[in-house]
Amino acid sequence: MLVNEFPPLQVGGAERQAERLSANLAKRGWSVWVLTRHAPNLPANESRLGFNIIRPAAWGPGKLQTVTFVLGALFELWRLRRSYSLLHAHLAFGPAFAGVLAAHFLGKRVVVKLGNSGEFGDIRVSQKTWRGKLRLAVLRSWADAIIVLDDAMQVEALANGFSSDKVRRIVNGINTKTFYPTIARKSAKQALSLDEKTVVISIGRLSAQKSLPMLIQAFAVAHSQNQSLHLLILGEGPDRAALEMLVASTQIGDSVTFAGNQSDVRPYLAAADIFVLPSASEGISNALLEAMSAGLACLATPVGGNPQVLDQGSCGLLLPVGDVPAWSRALVDVSLSASLMDGLGKAALKHVRSEYDFDVVGARMESLYADLLNKANIGTRDSAEEPLGAGKS
Repeated sequence: MLVNEFPPLQVGGAERQAERLSANLAKRGWSVWVLTRHAPNLPANESRLGFNIIRPAAWGPGKLQTVTFVLGALFELWRLRRSYSLLHAHLAFGPAFAGVLAAHFLGKRVVVKLGNSGEFGDIRVSQKTWRGKLRLAVLRSWADAIIVLDDAMQVEALANGFSSDKVRRIVNGINTKTFYPTIARKSAKQALSLDEKTVVISIGRLSAQKSLPMLIQAFAVAHSQNQSLHLLILGEGPDRAALEMLVASTQIGDSVTFAGNQSDVRPYLAAADIFVLPSASEGISNALLEAMSAGLACLATPVGGNPQVLDQGSCGLLLPVGDVPAWSRALVDVSLSASLMDGLGKAALKHVRSEYDFDVVGARMESLYADLLNKANIGTRDSAEEPLGAGKS
């Protein structure tokens, strides 16, 4: 696995998927190595959750640090070349470039998983610089498979020259049992001093992509009609100060809590009634999968993988991007109808368990790996050499 950042750092959805997939594959008997950027106070090598982590040093400011990380990654991939048969890069940036180069010259198979489409997606972001354009050209030529999460990502990848026989649809996964509440909602609310509140929760980076100013405006309108509403905003990002000022200007400060980054979101999900994802752009949101696994009524925009995850609106409400009246009406309607809220939550839980649990998604990913390795006449789980106590690979 190649990924720019990795837990325990505060990371995004793609990086959390890399961790979950690594742990799931390790349980399935694969020997998994994660190659990621060095971070202060974290060891250069460690093992946890059944897989190994390598953090080669990177130094220098800005883009120089990216270059030195790529060089360090290439050295590690060459050093361990007899220990693995397949590389999986998460997001089409520096680690993917290193992985594709190494695979091409060392005779390995390589998979690149895209994280998003549209303005904030891998392809559009890469097209803005000559380095990104070069990276996309290398990926088009040398990657063995490109994983996309939804229709929009597939269309974008094909439109940008990726071969149709290399583009594979595999969704993000989640261990649904992990996020199903183990305590009663009433008790969870009491623990957060939110007794008797109808809790609306947002989880994600506080950035333009997430459209949180619109959410706050819609929540303020909804709160004027249902004053039991309370908005929990989990996450950090560059827009936090502006969002706090907006909350203050709407005079709903007592009904909005900025909880920051949380290493464990489950106590907050257990206390919540409604999950909201008003993003302008998404891939397949980990936060949405987590909320569905917690049995919450979910409201989201019809972008990226959201319609697919919510089964075209059969197990959650799909609301227009940036539409304050539509979002405020939905918040009022769902919060005032116990039957609607309960029905949406149960439908979400049923759908996520059947389509997105890692028992299903992990098997699909394993099948892709096996297919690529079999085509190359490489055994799916036997390595030529297994240093540092590695198991099957």
